[in-house]
Amino acid sequence: MLALSLGLLLSSLVGGLAIGAIAGLLPGVHVNNTSAILLGLSPALAASGVPALYIAIAIVTSTISQSFLDIVPSIFLGAPDDATVLAVMPGHRMLLDGRGIEAVRLSAAGSGLAIVVSMLLIVPVSLIFLYAYPYMWGYMALILAAISAFIILSNRGDSAFPDVRERVTKIWHGAVIYAASGFLGILAFAVEPALVPVVSIAAPTVLLPLLSGLFGAPLLLMSTLAGAAIPRQARNDFSLPAAEIGRSAALGTVAGAMVSWFPAVSSGVATAITGLFAKQDDDADRRYLIAVSGVNTSNAIFSLIALYVIGRPRSGAVAAAQELLGGMISFEGLVLFLAVICVAGALSYLLTLMTGSYAAGVFSRVNYRWLNRGVLLFLGAMCLLMTGAAGMAIFLMAAAVGMAAHILNVRKTCLMGVLLLPCILYFL
Repeated sequence: MLALSLGLLLSSLVGGLAIGAIAGLLPGVHVNNTSAILLGLSPALAASGVPALYIAIAIVTSTISQSFLDIVPSIFLGAPDDATVLAVMPGHRMLLDGRGIEAVRLSAAGSGLAIVVSMLLIVPVSLIFLYAYPYMWGYMALILAAISAFIILSNRGDSAFPDVRERVTKIWHGAVIYAASGFLGILAFAVEPALVPVVSIAAPTVLLPLLSGLFGAPLLLMSTLAGAAIPRQARNDFSLPAAEIGRSAALGTVAGAMVSWFPAVSSGVATAITGLFAKQDDDADRRYLIAVSGVNTSNAIFSLIALYVIGRPRSGAVAAAQELLGGMISFEGLVLFLAVICVAGALSYLLTLMTGSYAAGVFSRVNYRWLNRGVLLFLGAMCLLMTGAAGMAIFLMAAAVGMAAHILNVRKTCLMGVLLLPCILYFL
């Protein structure tokens, strides 16, 4: 039986929430980095009377907190991370329609429901992967290649009833964008060890310039050129039926749970999978935001479950927690962490709603064209400072590929070749 200090437990929860909020709201900061910092500080914290268990609790809490709050900069700033890249455009469209608050609320609902669905899936998914994991490993390249083919073939043309020539042209354009982003991803991951940041805040990651260039910069440029403005944000309720919200959250949860067991397969790949099942209608953006948020949160949960079931961490944060706990998690420890996840989820849900409402009020009062320019300069500066000249070059190349996707009007899931193609090569 674990002996717990209520004071230390509450302090760990609050500290983890704050760390996750910072990581979620600041582009370029990730809980993998903050977890590494906490791991490095653990000897000093232990000397101050904070056992390793409570540091691990703070890390797990921060992963949940970030999975809720990282949607806010994606919607209001167009600044994505690997889990929210495909939420940038639907979220931004809702913002420009005066529904930014609704977008945040839908995302928070998706993450909150993902916790509930994840708790129901833990036993069946764990049993499946306990026995099927060694066999599935050998087919991962084929599975990811099939997903890539579906993504490319999902481009159907611009008209309501495209003919064969239009469809073939659009599929060809999708294949070109997929290949361009994929080869850019291969190049970027190859040079990642050589990144030299100007300011060493955290370990440099090539995902910052890659994803900011592919998804953030083109959106900001297109909005600036179109002269878009942020209207007053309506404080409206959900316009989706509860059943559709539940289905979208369940789809995202299952996708996030599936990919969390495999190295090199990120939440971004899971969001691309959910995009294959997206119905294109007036509510497509709303359903997609819910699904993407479900992916993000369930991936954080099942990365921890994977450590318990197969003994292998699937994220930097979980790897840090594993080291703090001596290599493995006991059953009692797992139950404790699941309880922490539920509490952290409830608190993160409320924090996300408050942050989204505040951000909507602030951004609706500023000049949107100048805001776009400022955010674009900020993203470029972050890439230069945190990844150096090589990272800045990757950012510019990624922005060019992202703009090409907008000009050719292909589905933006084709840009996920940046993660899928390197993953396919990894599993070959």
